[in-house]
Amino acid sequence: FTLGLRTGLIVACLIPAAMLMSLMIMGFLNIGLDQISLAALIIALGMLVDNGIVMSESIMVQMSGGKSAKDAAIDSAMELRLPLLIASLTTAAAFLPIYLAESAVGEYTASLFKVVSITLLSSWILSITVIPLLCVKFLRVKPKSAKDRFGSSFYTFYRNALISGLKNPYISIAIVAIVFILAVYSFRFVPSIFFPPNDRPTFTIDLSMPTGTPIKRTEAVTIEVENYIKDNFEINEERKEGVINWAAFVGQGAPRFILSYGPEPPSPDYAFIIVNTTSREIIDGIIPQIEKFCLDTFPDLKPTIRPLEVGPPAWPPIEVRISGRDTDKIFDIVNEVKAKLAVIPGTKLIDDDWGARSKKFLVNINQPRALRAGVTSQDIAVSLQTYLSGMDTTEFREEDKLIPVTMRSVASDRDNISKLESLNVFVQSSGRSLPLKQVADIEVAWQPGKIVRRDRLRTVTVEAALDPGFTAAEVNAQLIPWLEKEQEIWGLGYYWELGGETESADKGNQSIADKLPIAAMIILLLLVGQFNSIKKPIIILITIPLGLIGVVIGLLITDLYFGFMTLLGIISLSGIVINNAIVLLDRIDIEINENGLEPARAIVVSAVRRFRPIILTTVTTVSGLLPLWIGGGPMWEPMSVAIIFGLLFATMLTLGVVPVLYSLFYRVSFRDFKY
Repeated sequence: FTLGLRTGLIVACLIPAAMLMSLMIMGFLNIGLDQISLAALIIALGMLVDNGIVMSESIMVQMSGGKSAKDAAIDSAMELRLPLLIASLTTAAAFLPIYLAESAVGEYTASLFKVVSITLLSSWILSITVIPLLCVKFLRVKPKSAKDRFGSSFYTFYRNALISGLKNPYISIAIVAIVFILAVYSFRFVPSIFFPPNDRPTFTIDLSMPTGTPIKRTEAVTIEVENYIKDNFEINEERKEGVINWAAFVGQGAPRFILSYGPEPPSPDYAFIIVNTTSREIIDGIIPQIEKFCLDTFPDLKPTIRPLEVGPPAWPPIEVRISGRDTDKIFDIVNEVKAKLAVIPGTKLIDDDWGARSKKFLVNINQPRALRAGVTSQDIAVSLQTYLSGMDTTEFREEDKLIPVTMRSVASDRDNISKLESLNVFVQSSGRSLPLKQVADIEVAWQPGKIVRRDRLRTVTVEAALDPGFTAAEVNAQLIPWLEKEQEIWGLGYYWELGGETESADKGNQSIADKLPIAAMIILLLLVGQFNSIKKPIIILITIPLGLIGVVIGLLITDLYFGFMTLLGIISLSGIVINNAIVLLDRIDIEINENGLEPARAIVVSAVRRFRPIILTTVTTVSGLLPLWIGGGPMWEPMSVAIIFGLLFATMLTLGVVPVLYSLFYRVSFRDFKY
């Protein structure tokens, strides 16, 4: 609509052509279509049109200036081939840290870089070949004077505002700096979530019984939970909303049905249920009821019920690891941490990873009595093993199979621990037997179900889940100051560290941050190579953070959160902002070096000439991201909002800040300038 029907259709042809070319290359490189690669295609959808808009608009402007279609196409292609390539490469380089990140989230989102890079380079190839060809063939432009081309009210308003800012550069920069500082300060009001719950109508149930529970008991508990789901939530003729179906796995986790699911190792005390419902909205009402049933019916059961995760797993969301050497001292601290978590709003299912303590029978051998009776510790150990577990005495051969013959007591005696004291110990040296009670004392002790070490120290992880509407960041904000204060009285050798969602977020974000210098260096080298200058790349790099102003405003307006995908949106936003600045600065060079304009006039003329293509590329990028905002779900919504609002504000600021910075860096005075 803004370029005219013919030019608009020519630019629109770039979309299916670039997409088909990208899909073809993805096929050659074995890059599949999945949630990440499809979203990357949508992200690139708005960007790939930029090259076509800039190229066709340049051809159209040159034709309106009196050039023939062929000359205008050749001159525009020669003029823009390198700037558009550098712009595409810098945008792709902004996604490079995602691909290089050495973390689970890096692996999860790696195809973003590959697909965006393929799509942008495909767009560049078509923009310098097919677009000029179509423009020569179909474009019809009547020659116009510069006044007619850039004399509309939009251009007049922008030009007057720009000249006003150029005449007061320090005031303009100060205003932008103040707005940027306010935006950074406002970041504290944006909630932080690493990855949101999935929007699929599916949730999972992890059932953990005490360590050592027989698999038959685990199966019986699982069946009762299934029956409760069937009786209360399964859809039927009367109940239209509820559970559609489910699958249970006893003694092990399910096969890896989605990338973010990590199956638990086989264990007789573990069961897993995956449940499909009619809609995502009803899950938040079903989960508390199943939790209540499990806790009320089975006091020794630890149920973990949650919607499917949308990103790499970060469960449980709240984790505090307590490390030390003395188990009793550690558990004193653990109980304090559990009590503190219990009074923090939003926490539930507070537990630790060592599980409930189990009974242990200690056989304390009285060595003097055993020595007088001629009994060794080995005699006692062998007798106990034979009585309780059994001892292989020989093997029975049946064709090609060897069947062990095990000697042990009958099942009724093994299950009756009271008979243990009356066990006769066989003395191998003399061949006599004597009661175990005569040489040893038996006592019952409680011990942890398992012992977990971290860096060789005994470590208990206190875990907690969250109620709907609460975030890990909110809970940790209350928990961390308390832990720092309490550690002072724990004594030497006992310390804590956070795990869960906070640790996963820090690792994911840090894995990206570690690779950012590589992307920054590549972008800087590309810009220096393009402009053969240091000042112009610095001008471009200064404009990159301006997108944060729009990001914060967008997240606050839409009431969304800052998470890993939002971070990726900010990184990709920087590539798009660089694209606009390159096109503007390149035009200033052309006006000064080729058209012979004085620097002050060249800045204003270049900004006016690039006003429409920059605005159009922004609008098309924003339009391309609207489907991801509206229908992308909780995973892609914050990322698209970050790019959309960040780009809108960054574009407005780029059109004003870049010319002002250029005038300051190159000492171009506008004191007596008149257009």
